[in-house]
Amino acid sequence: MVDAADVAVVTGAAGGVGRMIAQALADRGRDLLLIDRLPGALDEARRRLEDGYDVHVGTRVCDLGSAEAVRTLGAELARDARVGALVNNAGAWTAGDQYPDAAPDAWWSAMTVNLLAPMLLTQSLWPTLASVGGAVVNVGSSGGTGDDAYASPEYGAAKAGLRRFTTSLGARSDVRVTAVVPGWIGLDRAVREWHALSPRARADAGGLVPPARVVDAVVRLIERGQPGEVVELEGDWVPEPRP
Repeated sequence: MVDAADVAVVTGAAGGVGRMIAQALADRGRDLLLIDRLPGALDEARRRLEDGYDVHVGTRVCDLGSAEAVRTLGAELARDARVGALVNNAGAWTAGDQYPDAAPDAWWSAMTVNLLAPMLLTQSLWPTLASVGGAVVNVGSSGGTGDDAYASPEYGAAKAGLRRFTTSLGARSDVRVTAVVPGWIGLDRAVREWHALSPRARADAGGLVPPARVVDAVVRLIERGQPGEVVELEGDWVPEPRP
């Protein structure tokens, strides 16, 4: 087991890459606190992790698209002196119309999940993390890089902000704030969507990023990442079609 102070908080942990990150950290003996808005999937993730590893797994249901809910969560987490790592993995894309056609509440919720929530949670946990030399890893996106037009302006702006938030804290050594910025991650839905593209569109999109590469980068950054470090992961994987 790791030190008692080394509990890892992972947002967006009920499925996808977040759940894989939690599993990798459990494999290293870290106790976990999983955050997600889906209670059923969150409970399933907790059961599987506790059944498979000798760790304690706590859960909190929270809509990270609500700034008020995030503030409440942050105040609760700040009272737990055991936290040694925070993984801001949760991300969201506005359903339906995107900015400027989406209603302000809709696109602001996406901005909150992708940028404001990581900033609030990092700030809430900063004293605790600083006391143990802890780490924050922000999971960004290649959608926040470059100058090309992008389908979701609010998502692109938030992920760009998340990267700059990370590098802006590079002079702080009391908490190591880092980020991983992957391209299109090759989860099941992404693989199906990628294969549904035309050959030309697939060529333009490039390959996918294997989820395991994202997980490995997050774990490395927690363990030995440098303040302000950003790891970019380009898609180079051409997956086989899936049913």
